[in-house]
Amino acid sequence: LKDGQLVDLTSHFQGERRVAREFVVRPYDIPPRCAATYFPEANVLVPLGSTAEKSNTPASKSVVITIAPSTPA
Repeated sequence: LKDGQLVDLTSHFQGERRVAREFVVRPYDIPPRCAATYFPEANVLVPLGSTAEKSNTPASKSVVITIAPSTPA
């Protein structure tokens, strides 16, 4: 990954894939193998079937994703 590169983010949950296209890579001091995004721009990545036990709200604090160079939509 390079600063300024456009990437597509894909979330993976129980066989469902959700894609957020054309996010811009920016280096930031976070743990390895982690990513940070802004919301609501990344809401599309949150799987509808993944909810918190007590509140039943979408579980957006931990979403498994892959990152790949952007491809035309």
